[in-house]
Parts: sequence; structure tokens; C-alpha cells
Amino acid sequence: MSEIGEIIDTDIVIVGGGVAGSALAAALRNSGHRLVVIDQRTGPIDTSRGDHFSPVNVEAFADWGILDGFFAKGATKRIGHEFRTSSGEVLVSAEYAELGIKYPYFLVYHHDLMAETFQEFAAESKNYQLFQPYAAKSFDIEDGTIKSVTAVSPEGKCITVRAHLVIASDGAASPIRAALRFPTFEHPYRRTMVAFFAMRPNDLSPQEYFFRYSDPSGVLVIQQRNDGQIKITMPIGDEGVPWWKVSSQEQRAEVLGERAHILRGVDTELGGFYPVRMIHALQYVSGNTVLVGDAAHAIHPARGQGLNMGIGALSELLKHIPSPSDISNPAKVAAGLLAYEAVQKPKYERVMARNHAAAMDMELSADDNHEFFLKRQDEAIRKMALIPEARRLHLLEGTGYHFGVPGVDEVEF
Repeated sequence: MSEIGEIIDTDIVIVGGGVAGSALAAALRNSGHRLVVIDQRTGPIDTSRGDHFSPVNVEAFADWGILDGFFAKGATKRIGHEFRTSSGEVLVSAEYAELGIKYPYFLVYHHDLMAETFQEFAAESKNYQLFQPYAAKSFDIEDGTIKSVTAVSPEGKCITVRAHLVIASDGAASPIRAALRFPTFEHPYRRTMVAFFAMRPNDLSPQEYFFRYSDPSGVLVIQQRNDGQIKITMPIGDEGVPWWKVSSQEQRAEVLGERAHILRGVDTELGGFYPVRMIHALQYVSGNTVLVGDAAHAIHPARGQGLNMGIGALSELLKHIPSPSDISNPAKVAAGLLAYEAVQKPKYERVMARNHAAAMDMELSADDNHEFFLKRQDEAIRKMALIPEARRLHLLEGTGYHFGVPGVDEVEF
């Protein structure tokens, strides 16, 4: 670990070692760049957050040479999904192999293990340095370019990192975004999400599927985990967060069992409550600095895209990072980042618009008129399942191929 006041010169500094930042570090491990990661975390990330990597990101992991490493560490596959009524009537059933993609599955891996695993992959490079727990405290900024980042450990040790390229992966409340005065568009959602853990019911099948259940009383989703459990997530209605905080096993089982009969009598562990806000930076780039992950785009989990959007942009970003021999050239760094922004931001504006529509639908599923709304939504899902073009678009969006499978589709929405 660094001594007090040490100055470190490097090619790239990643500020924030959560999922997106550590994934980028893993992707860069064979690039030849000198890399420093500054991460303030003192413990694992919340395990009740997203834990299914989408097929488009599985393809990226294979390209980066880390996919086999995940399987070696216990990752499993999710191969399809079903949307059902509370009684079990199937509205749509689909497997991702329908798309003809190379990796027709989600990679299931618990959220609290993700960053550490990516960092293990990154550490295979002799050019990688991780400073954890260190919090970025100040930035030397000149004409919109970050000249250095100063970070401090809980013990008061100080490092100053001077990098040619700065990656801001420091979360939805991004200090770097604030320091560079990036403008943002924000929308706070009204309905807080709640997550539970439970042992998987014996009759819940197929095993490697995601499930959405709906009832006139509301909607919930069920995701598989790797420990014999499932995760149940739903928006909170007018009963509010305080009711859920003091709810008994019997009360929770009654609510969940009404929305999904297969959950009747289930014992649950409360995972957490999540107030949700959409934040989208109106620009991703300033000088030598680029926002990634939640620093650039934090979204509602209505379609399970937040985790995957953060990683999904990295393959495009990697194309525009100058080589080790060119990265000391400020003009080439700035041009590369602006080229990335020109490609990625318009795409994500459209993805976020679609996600916002899904988020508003989920809000309506917990509002006063939820019974009428869910009946109408279920009918729309039944019809979509029978129309090949609509069904394919549904699967493309769900798997992260928002603009189609390269070489096969050209999707506009």
C-alpha cells in the first residue's frame, strides 16, 4: 500500500471499484495500459441487487477471456423466462436460444461477489494497482480536464494519482460528475422497491427461468440464485415501507401468495428497500474524463437493465481508448472519448426511454387503478407472445441486444 503523500503516474485511473469499474479493469488486464483503481468500499456490495448478467454481456466476457473464470467460481445459467398470472397461467414462455445468439443465457452470479471477482481477473496484470479502501477527496481540474485525483484511506494515508485517462465509475451520486458540473436529467419514482429471499419452492419450474407473476392485487418477479434460494422483488403499494419493515412471516406470505400462488406459505427474509431514481448525464465526457455505470445512467430496475447497462457500454468504450503508446497524447484521449460518446449516448437515450416506460408501468401496477392496468397489460403480453416480430423484439430487449443481433437484426424503436 502507498505511503502518505505518494504521487502515482499511470495511464488510466478508475475511480469507483463497483461492478462497472471493476469490470472495465478486468477487460483492460491484457491491454498493456498501466491501471490504478481507487475504491472506497470496506465490505461487499449489497447481495440483493442485480445478479443476472445479460447474454450480450456474457458475449463480452467471452471476448475478454473471463467467462470460464465465472463458471469456475460457481456461476450458473438462466436460459429462459415465463410471465404468468397468479394462478400459473402462462402468458408468454421463451428461451433465449430462439434468438440464435452465441451465448443464449444469462450468467447468474451473486451481486456481492461481482466486484471482487472482476478485481481478481484484473489483478492478473502486473500493471494493475488497487487502492481499497481509499476515497477520492479532491480533483485537480484544469479546463474541464482532471489532472490528478487525491484519495485518502480511513487511516489518513494519502495518494495523488496523475492519469492520462480518468474513468468516473463512482456511482449515482458521482463526486466526479459533480466536480466537472455535468448536467443531468433526473426523475424520482414514487414507488419504492422491496426485495426478499426465500428457499425455492419445489414446484417452481423450469429451474433455469426468470418468472413474472401478476394478479389484480399486484405484480412481482422471481429470480433464481445459486444457493437454493430465490429472490422476489416487487413495488410497494399504498401500505408503504413502514408496514413491510414490521411485517410478520405470515403477513408477507399472504401478500406474496396472493400475487403468486406458488409462494403461498413461503418463509421470506427481507433483503432491502430501494427508493428508485433515474439519472442520466446529458454528456458523458469532459476532457480526459468519461462517466460509466450509474455515474452516467442510473435507472429503474423494471427491466433488470441497470447492472447490465453499466457493463454493456464498456465494449464500445474499449474501442476508443488509445493504445498504451498513444494514451499520453491528450488530443487522442479527448477525441477517443468524444467518439465513444457520439455512439453510446444516443443509443442509451433510447434504451432509457424504453426503460422509463416500463418503470411507469410498474408504478401503475401499484397504484389505485392497478387491477384495470394489470388486466390490460396481461392481455398485451398474451398478444405479443403470438406475434413473431413482437416476440423477437421482446427477447432482444430482454437480453441486452436492444438494436438487434449484429449481422442478423436491425431493430428500431
